[in-house]
Amino acid sequence: MNLGFLRDDVRITSRKMIAVTTLASTSLAWSFFMVFCFTDIFKTIVSTPTWVYLGEVLFLSFGAISAIVGGVISGKVGRRKLLLAWIILGIFASVSLGLFANTILVLFSSLLLGLSLGLGYPSFTAYLADNTVMEERARVSGIVIFVTFVLVISGVVVVTEFGPTLLSVILVGVFLRAASYGALFLDPCERVKGKEKSWLAVLRHRDFSLYLFPWLVFNIATGLTLFALTNLPSNYDSAVTAGSSLHYLGAGIAGLIGGFAADRFGRKQPIIVGLVMLGVSFAFLGLATSPLSVIVYYTISGVAWGFLIVIYLAVPGDVGFPGSREKFYALGITIPLIIYMGFSAISSLSDLSLPPNLLSPILGIILFLSIIPVLRAREVLSNKKLYERRMKEHVDKIGKLIKESKRIR
Repeated sequence: MNLGFLRDDVRITSRKMIAVTTLASTSLAWSFFMVFCFTDIFKTIVSTPTWVYLGEVLFLSFGAISAIVGGVISGKVGRRKLLLAWIILGIFASVSLGLFANTILVLFSSLLLGLSLGLGYPSFTAYLADNTVMEERARVSGIVIFVTFVLVISGVVVVTEFGPTLLSVILVGVFLRAASYGALFLDPCERVKGKEKSWLAVLRHRDFSLYLFPWLVFNIATGLTLFALTNLPSNYDSAVTAGSSLHYLGAGIAGLIGGFAADRFGRKQPIIVGLVMLGVSFAFLGLATSPLSVIVYYTISGVAWGFLIVIYLAVPGDVGFPGSREKFYALGITIPLIIYMGFSAISSLSDLSLPPNLLSPILGIILFLSIIPVLRAREVLSNKKLYERRMKEHVDKIGKLIKESKRIR
């Protein structure tokens, strides 16, 4: 099998590649790790469920708000300065969980964690887009996603081995945030200049809207599963723990595969695969709910997440305008945070529970309908580039056959 396409059209230098991967993967890993640990750790700090819920609302809402703010100020503040301040903020926010424990100021920690979640997201994702060309962007994004979930799984293993203590979470959080400094030593992290577009122009961008709709539906469908999974019996706890680990593992591997596939076949294919895989995971959950079906659901949904995340790390850079890519990425992260916060609030306050066999067909229909905008969207990776790559591979094959024939003679 010819794997030459893995190296074709790679223009990013090794130094830039290491800087991009370091900054993006450690930043994303910190975010996923904190979201994963937040509720359990907050329960150990404050015993009142209302305070736990309030802390989660502050965390997610300020994450969404700060992402928009980050998109606004990115053109007014130097990228390097913004990223440096954001990394310092993330380290302090992680440490503040211990400093403000058992006091009302712990809610201030939630606010700081939210700012650390969203403020620099538009800048580091735009940095990835600015330093990659379209033909390699998804592959680089796939490598970033793979490294991200390796770091997340490693962090979860550390916390599990030492016990889910506040100290272990703080240490992992500080390590992941401080590791982002490596990128600033390797590269100036300069911003590509361009005419800045308005938010209205970004929202009116047809291709971005068509690609964004499936991401919106995907997050809504995932949010709805909270009503089926939050009130599972205690005998499902081990299945949820095992499933969560497999979820991250599946996301990392699928992200790597999806990234390379997206650069070879285009952006639409991995999106459709991700939506179908999520539908399949819902089917397993709805057919007969059991500890095994819960593990299968988490695993397959992790694969679906991997295919989708890598595309939505690349597509805003593909369709975004140079100088305004931060706004595209800001909208990309704001949507899942708001949706997750909304569904989490409803499930927590109402204690509403829906049987998986009732929820599964509804989610399947929603996901099927979300494929339609993808089919209508323009393939951002041009047919010319895809054709040129196939022709090059064909010529390479012919060249190898000629060399082999000469050896035989």
